[in-house]
Amino acid sequence: MAGRGPSPPRLGWTADAIMCGIAGQVGRPCREALERALQKLLHRGPDQRGTYVAGDVGLAHTRLAVLDLSEDGRQPMTDESGRIRVVFNGEIYNHRELRNELGPARFRSRTDTEVLVRGYETWGIDGLLRRIRGMFAFGLWDERDRTFYGARDHLGKKPFVYAQRDGRFSFASTIPALLELLGTVPSVSTDSVLDFLVNTYIPAPWTIFEGVYKLPPASLLVVRPGEVATVERYWTPANTGHRVRSEEEYLEAVAEKLAEAVDRRLEADVPVGAFLSGGIDSSLVVALMAEKRSRVVTLSMGFEGKGNELPFARAVARHFGTVHHEQTLDLNDLGVLPEIVSHFGEPFGDHAAVPNWIIAKAARSHVTVVLTGDGGDELFGGYLSYPAARVAELVHRTRVLRHVDIPDAISAWAATTPLRKVARVAAMAAAGGRYRIDITGTRGFRGWLRHAAGPRLRGAAAITRCDVRRDELWMKTEGRHWVDRALEVDLLSLLPDDFLTKVDVTTMAHALEARSPFLDLDIVDLTRRMPPELKVRWGRTKYLLRKLAERRLPKGLSSRTKQGFSPPTAEWFRGDREPALRNIVLSNRALERGFFHGDGLRKMWTEHRLARCDHGQRLWLTLVLELWFRIFIDGDGDVAEWMRAERAVA
Repeated sequence: MAGRGPSPPRLGWTADAIMCGIAGQVGRPCREALERALQKLLHRGPDQRGTYVAGDVGLAHTRLAVLDLSEDGRQPMTDESGRIRVVFNGEIYNHRELRNELGPARFRSRTDTEVLVRGYETWGIDGLLRRIRGMFAFGLWDERDRTFYGARDHLGKKPFVYAQRDGRFSFASTIPALLELLGTVPSVSTDSVLDFLVNTYIPAPWTIFEGVYKLPPASLLVVRPGEVATVERYWTPANTGHRVRSEEEYLEAVAEKLAEAVDRRLEADVPVGAFLSGGIDSSLVVALMAEKRSRVVTLSMGFEGKGNELPFARAVARHFGTVHHEQTLDLNDLGVLPEIVSHFGEPFGDHAAVPNWIIAKAARSHVTVVLTGDGGDELFGGYLSYPAARVAELVHRTRVLRHVDIPDAISAWAATTPLRKVARVAAMAAAGGRYRIDITGTRGFRGWLRHAAGPRLRGAAAITRCDVRRDELWMKTEGRHWVDRALEVDLLSLLPDDFLTKVDVTTMAHALEARSPFLDLDIVDLTRRMPPELKVRWGRTKYLLRKLAERRLPKGLSSRTKQGFSPPTAEWFRGDREPALRNIVLSNRALERGFFHGDGLRKMWTEHRLARCDHGQRLWLTLVLELWFRIFIDGDGDVAEWMRAERAVA
């Protein structure tokens, strides 16, 4: 579906705060387009901005100064000769070691960005990528070789989107900034809409737009003026086999590596705090921060009712004597959704983006950097889906359910029954033991599209591109233990495409930098050498990490069942707010897009309103999709009217 009009939409608001953002073009760069892109990136970097345009290249940068707050950190950064120019977003955690290896006398600043310049001079792009450790996305232009390099960190913490058309290559940190470089809105990809509705996100390398791509994690892009860009992986997690150690030795190794990772991420010339959920992962991070600093700032998010984790977060904060701040989510907070949708740039269905957004905004008034517990589940086996995957594998081997279309057969039942674990096992077994997102259709539209699909989705493939990607990862790990297989699939797909994207967008929207100690490559390597029974044992998730928690955290916390942060989505589609939301999702304009059949969607809405079935998360996806269309395709200001209507009924 082509965009209406030649230009990207002008959104009706700006972010309250003005973190690093990068953009650029290779081949006939346009300074005016780069300046417009910078305007879309100001929320990521309020401290400095800079552009460079000459010959075949144009580079632009907005900076949130975290290390070396002086003018020496200004970007695009260059060497003395002007041969190398770099724009960089992120942090290089081993920059001190690399600086010493390169020779400190060569450096003009204390920034980690200069390590990229000096490292490329000395080692070339391959040698540089082999050495750097951190979270990053950067663009580097070599004037002598007439070559541009774009790279993204090993696990996908920092974003890099790009497009190539009419002999010009364009890239940026965000889709809205990239649209300014393109000067138009590309066609919407129906395959991407399907990915979003079934899996709740659009996996890399695709985006919502045809011809616009995300650079996958651990990837290097190379392009020369007038040539087609090439992309290849520069790193894959090593499969070195399990090392024989005792449980105690592994416990000590995890404690040591995690302490080192936290220590590296405390380096900053600005205030540093932590997101504290009250779960094991974030609580361990806070415990290690408290060993290094006399004053630790913690921030927590909760909500009224079942599943609220604020009491656990308070207990941890009290135990370690932190300066603790809390936010409480209520139904009125739904009014921030249009602004959230605008920052993601494409439909993104993880409803936890709302509380993440709110706590990030609150955190920015206290700190500039936060440490998080992200990655603990994907490395140490924290999800209940991991034991389910094992049972599914065993059931699959018995050849039971081999030819049953489980998602269609049980999705409606699984959405209402308390036996969801049984449904998940049966569905995975029927899918060949494969490990897919929301395979029972309890969150997205897997198995439900036949009830609500419009003409543009009728006949759509039952297997999405996200499914294919996860199946490929699953098959590549054949022969390894079921725990390690499931962990690797999530580490290389769900984590970067959903969770890390959510954290980056919601924090950077408020010029807040989030750092994840668990995703240190030393910890990744250690967990891959660790026997699977130290991750999941007899159905108990995160076995070894719980052992560490028993020694470091308040009594009882280590035995808690994982809850996850689930906003009251179901309530948002009932009661006083229901008419305003219904008028958006079931409007003629929404249905005319052709993705949904009105009668089917109305039936789901009625079932949800009468509490016959919980369709809250599916209705959430339809709302996000329609808001995205109105912001990015229609660009008619209707979203602002919806915000006023929503607040009026709140």
